[in-house]
Amino acid sequence: MRYRGIFIADGPSDLPLAGHLEALCLDHGAAVAITAVDPGLLRHTDRTVEGRLRFLVETEDRFDVVFVHRDAESQPPSDRRREVDDGVKRAGILVPVVPVVPVRMTEAWLLLDEQQIRNVAGWPSGRVGLDLPTPREAERLADPKQHLANALRAASGTSGRRLKVFQREFDRHRRTLLERLDRSGPINQLDAWQRLRLDVESAVARIESS
Repeated sequence: MRYRGIFIADGPSDLPLAGHLEALCLDHGAAVAITAVDPGLLRHTDRTVEGRLRFLVETEDRFDVVFVHRDAESQPPSDRRREVDDGVKRAGILVPVVPVVPVRMTEAWLLLDEQQIRNVAGWPSGRVGLDLPTPREAERLADPKQHLANALRAASGTSGRRLKVFQREFDRHRRTLLERLDRSGPINQLDAWQRLRLDVESAVARIESS
């Protein structure tokens, strides 16, 4: 049986996560076609988790599972997960809802593949040091977004006017890195990714038993 899922992204550049979530569901034996909701569509609605979920109920006729992406940022991941749980209860959602909560920011997930960073930066054979964290360090970075921007800049090998043009493309580079995320690679060492895999497994078990 093929199920339908909805992914509510935290930002437009996070939309490629939907493909990875489909793959995680398939890893646990469920074919789930996930529709990614562009946050831009929600700008006239209540931007809380509850508000986003209520918008979903009002605009979608059927779905079997929902994925809600919230970067932890300066909050403990447990607080973000509680925020999602509370929003689910208040919005009256009855299907499984999976919190997608990277520690700090999604950029922490993108700092673990040096070669992809060099590929996306346009200098795949570069040897300039990128000061990338280990998997253990990645989730402890205060500002992984800035760390990723610095790594891309170093990997590009550009300077002057070309560097300024390159830096304006950060969102596109970030999105490409997210699309190319290696689900079988070092990301599996991150606590947040391990928790996501367990939550997906639990959600799949629920929808298949219903």
